[in-house]
Amino acid sequence: MTTTIDRPSSASTSGVSFGRVLHAEWLKLVTVRSTYWTTAISVALAALVVVLVGANVHPQPGSTADPALLLTATTPSLAFVALIVGVLGVLSIGGEYATLQIRSSYTAVPRRLPALLAKAIVVGAWSFVLGLVLTFGGFGIIALFFGGDGAAVSLGGGVLGGLVGGALHLAVVAVFAVGLGALVRSSAAGISILTALLFVAPVILGLLGALLRAEWITTVTELLLATAGGDLSAAPGAAGLDLWAAALALVGWVLVVWIPALVLTAVRDV
Repeated sequence: MTTTIDRPSSASTSGVSFGRVLHAEWLKLVTVRSTYWTTAISVALAALVVVLVGANVHPQPGSTADPALLLTATTPSLAFVALIVGVLGVLSIGGEYATLQIRSSYTAVPRRLPALLAKAIVVGAWSFVLGLVLTFGGFGIIALFFGGDGAAVSLGGGVLGGLVGGALHLAVVAVFAVGLGALVRSSAAGISILTALLFVAPVILGLLGALLRAEWITTVTELLLATAGGDLSAAPGAAGLDLWAAALALVGWVLVVWIPALVLTAVRDV
């Protein structure tokens, strides 16, 4: 007598849907102290900087504040907050490699890539919501200061788009950082590379551009992760790149790190 056994598919063998993977990564994110420390530091830093700016910038009484002035006063801390959420992104994956928890993660999700993509989604979403809190909260603080000076404020003139763009900037950096952490598999190395890209590279290229007066250096500087990200929160006409060009540059940065990260995650040992 012969018995036929139906073998389950690989998807049912794993027993994990992408929704469940997302939920698992969300639980990881909200149950580690680094998430709350980086968030608290971001909020405190942004609030302090906006208060200092509001106390020292005084628009003309009876006027409507210029959109460029509003965005400049509301989002000056985003460059520093971008590094903080980037650190969160690197730690979210680098910490798992450091503690070898990554073995458990990839045992539960043998295909690996859904787990990595889910981590990027939850970290990016957290950073985007944090960005909205910081930009719109900063706008509210600036509105109080400017209102005290007798100046009116408005979300028109590109201000609303700039506030949302600032949040998108943080989300892109966070997603980039998760891919970077997966690529180098080290929190220290990932944070060092991220810091160099966000702060050291713009300074060096800026100095070279001033010394050599080469047009291509200026173009490269405008395409950097930090510069293109900053253009998302700039007022219309005040950015170095058009919005579409800045968005393409950011997509390029994400792909540059994520394509090799996905390939290596799929083929190399944990």
